[in-house]
Amino acid sequence: MKNFIYFLVLILITSCSDNAQKEQNKTENTLLVEGNWILNFKLSNTNNIPVNFNLSKKDTIYQVEFSNAEEKILVNHIIIDDKKINIYDPVFNTWFEGEIINSTTIKGNWVKDGGDYQIPFEAHHGVNERFSNPLKGTNTNNISGRWETDFSIDKPEDHYKAIGQFTQDNNYLTGTFMTETGDYRFLEGNVYNDSVYLSCFDGAHLFLFKALIKNDTLFGTFWSGKHWEEPWVAVRNKNFELTNPDSLTFLKPGYDKLAFTFPNLTGDPVSLNDEKYKNKVVIVNIMGPWCPNCKDETAYLSKLYNKNKDNGLEVIALSFDKSEDYEVAKATALKVKEHFKVDYDILIAGKASKIDAAKALPMLNHIMSYPTTIFIDRQGNIRKIRTGFYGPGTRDFYTRYTEQTNSFVAKLLAE
Repeated sequence: MKNFIYFLVLILITSCSDNAQKEQNKTENTLLVEGNWILNFKLSNTNNIPVNFNLSKKDTIYQVEFSNAEEKILVNHIIIDDKKINIYDPVFNTWFEGEIINSTTIKGNWVKDGGDYQIPFEAHHGVNERFSNPLKGTNTNNISGRWETDFSIDKPEDHYKAIGQFTQDNNYLTGTFMTETGDYRFLEGNVYNDSVYLSCFDGAHLFLFKALIKNDTLFGTFWSGKHWEEPWVAVRNKNFELTNPDSLTFLKPGYDKLAFTFPNLTGDPVSLNDEKYKNKVVIVNIMGPWCPNCKDETAYLSKLYNKNKDNGLEVIALSFDKSEDYEVAKATALKVKEHFKVDYDILIAGKASKIDAAKALPMLNHIMSYPTTIFIDRQGNIRKIRTGFYGPGTRDFYTRYTEQTNSFVAKLLAE
């Protein structure tokens, strides 16, 4: 009997020891090296979109901070199960599904649109430079300054103008492109000899710009994820300007007011005629929770509202989602509301297409861009409609726009 008990105890001890070893091995397998990493989205066997991120651990929880020039995107919703790792964006409905190959390597897919859109990626620890130098030569070009840019110049139906604004320090390059409907946000990259490389990952979009420098002209190609590719040409022009974004969207003849009724996030109908908005200055922000430029404007409007709500300012966001399902659209809008601490009304306005948005707001000539922002005075008169938004990635343009808007809102409130 004693031998039997001894045997039983020995088995239990061995089993516990084995389980403890397995748990230890599992923990060791999922340990990732903290510090700087580079993640390459694989558009093809020869074309990658790189983004830098920093991996750190707070207590026992990993967090990732993606960087694009001055922009930092903190992600702390990370789930690790043995060799599997999922990383979820805090605002957009996108995520990474990866496998931990070892402590310095992760491979998998970046996923969006509910899984219908996927791009493979590889992430490696210890790489600091965004684009590696293919030539190892000495750089002799500097493209700092303003560039008049034409995208899809070979296709009149797709052609549009832009301002390229860049700052270069040795091989390191930052900047963006501004169009009449918004900007391509924070771009970061390198210049090597006659080659330009810029990229951006903002949680919703992947951008890659490449160009060859020939005298004072850039001949390039732009990729937006795996679904869009177009040529672009840029020439130095410090005086080039785009069409005034306040002139592109306007009321149709026969209309003198903006009118709508849409459900809020509790399902209650909200209208501009509601008592809450009478005798108030109202900013109506036509946006999409999938839109990075909208994300930039929401961050700005949230602060503007908090500063001026006691003086008679109201803001209403009309959210146009990729899903027509109210509950799905509500969930994505709530992520925006919570992330940016939005205290004003967000209404579920319909499906995210410019055609559907124009039908929902038939008094406007068109919805040219997400976002589009409408400024209404205390008498209900539309005083200005702004198409697009220049975010903080545009630097001086963003500063100028926000300062002008702050002054304009203050003027309306004082009337």
